[in-house]
Amino acid sequence: MLIEKLIDLGIVTGSRIGVCAMAGVSLGPFTDYKSSIFMGSAAELWEFGNPQSNNSQRFEAALKRVLDYGTRITFIGSIDDQVVPMESAIYSPANHPYIYRAAFIDGRIHAPDFIAHLVGFALKLRNLGISDHGLIRELSIPLAGSLYSGEGHSRLYYDSAVYDLAILHALETTSTPHPTPCSIQHRAAVAGTQPNPYVLPWIMRGLLEEDFVKTELSHETDELLRQFDAWKPVNKALKGCKIQIRSGSLKAMTIMSPFSSFFSSYLHLHTQCQNHPLDQDTPAQS
Repeated sequence: MLIEKLIDLGIVTGSRIGVCAMAGVSLGPFTDYKSSIFMGSAAELWEFGNPQSNNSQRFEAALKRVLDYGTRITFIGSIDDQVVPMESAIYSPANHPYIYRAAFIDGRIHAPDFIAHLVGFALKLRNLGISDHGLIRELSIPLAGSLYSGEGHSRLYYDSAVYDLAILHALETTSTPHPTPCSIQHRAAVAGTQPNPYVLPWIMRGLLEEDFVKTELSHETDELLRQFDAWKPVNKALKGCKIQIRSGSLKAMTIMSPFSSFFSSYLHLHTQCQNHPLDQDTPAQS
């Protein structure tokens, strides 16, 4: 909002601007932490989760204004943030070529496993202008770090690579040939309900059925398959994610193809469909 005022007042006219938004509460903190003990400005943070609130609408208007100016914005979320959901940190509803999204993964704590690569894969698609089908939204709650012992929310502020990435995005990216308005997807107010366990498998199917993924990123999906088989999540929430993906794929893929029954069906569905006899052009039977 400050940058919006600088632009509107004519203080900034032709300078290139970059914003490094780290673990920002664009959609508010985790709703489970909302309590009467938070008052004043702290309590207002949860208003960003309501798209009809004054704070949320002012933020959207300011974002559109600075993007129209040409500001490069880098949204960075921590994969185990204990305060802000990943969906909020990367402001998932917004779409614009000048927005770049990244995840901070503390190498001291996290090995490069399936879930880390899956989050990175989803953000890569968003940066290419391809939908993640709501994957980051579904993973935001399972990825939450410990409120008592976690430091995911603050650790990224001390890593120089975070700032290097934002500077590169601000200074080394080209401009669009024509003005591109920022689009913000309609969203409902954030609720504190548990996610639907049947949604995640279908999100995975939709994401991996994107044409660009099938034609250009097949080697990355093969690597995801290998990592999924070797993935051994340690907390209850992520164990639930693995069960949802594995068990859900059986139900979903039984409908899609009689030869598909495991998570690998998602990653190789396009190959199987090409070889399926029902997909071949055959003469009609009289």
